[in-house]
Amino acid sequence: MKNLLIFFIFVTNLFSFDEGAVLYSSCKFCHGNKAEKIYMNAVPSLKDSNITTLIKKLEGYKSGSINDYGFGEIMKQQMKNIPDEKIPTLAKYIKNL
Repeated sequence: MKNLLIFFIFVTNLFSFDEGAVLYSSCKFCHGNKAEKIYMNAVPSLKDSNITTLIKKLEGYKSGSINDYGFGEIMKQQMKNIPDEKIPTLAKYIKNL
């Protein structure tokens, strides 16, 4: 019975990962653990943006149509592995940090 309980806890934790946290993991270095950093004294805190703005900016950086603060190419590279349909998930995660 004890082994069954341990197995159940393991499986529950395995399938309850936070997709937003996984998506945000490569953003932490520049934007902070809680999206609170003002990067290079130029880029405002991501937490201060509304969700619609975050989604539009992330989509723009991914497509290469935005170059705010001269970080367009860096952000395009950061966004290349995030599927378009996951951008709202990432934005919601940032807002809930």
